[in-house]
Amino acid sequence: MSLASVHPAELHSSHSSLTTLSHSLDDITEAAWSPQVHSDHVLTIEELRLQMTSCFTCGVSWSDSHVSLDCSECGGYALERPCPECEGACGAKWKRDLSMSHASSKARWEGKCAKKPQQPPKSSLSSQELSLKLEKLSANS
Repeated sequence: MSLASVHPAELHSSHSSLTTLSHSLDDITEAAWSPQVHSDHVLTIEELRLQMTSCFTCGVSWSDSHVSLDCSECGGYALERPCPECEGACGAKWKRDLSMSHASSKARWEGKCAKKPQQPPKSSLSSQELSLKLEKLSANS
């Protein structure tokens, strides 16, 4: 691609503008190939923790108990919330699943409802024992 196809014609009308352009391109090329010391900031563990405990969508700090009520990643709560299965009646607190909340941009929680009966362990009843129990149940009904 030629310079004329990239830049307006008036840029090429004088020798000084071409010289300026030439110097600018030299500066860019030199800067790209010369070693430079970058002052990129490396996050500390504390800064990373603060970043992870903040909403990636709206930017509020969950670790400071801030939330945005209209943000799906916040979900109306910071790092803990009352049990969503019984609307807090059981008193259990669920903790935010940080990685899933960030990955899905939707509030995700970990916890167990204290009122909800836990799944009993699978029984190893034989089919004969099961039949007897069903017969007893139907006889009592």
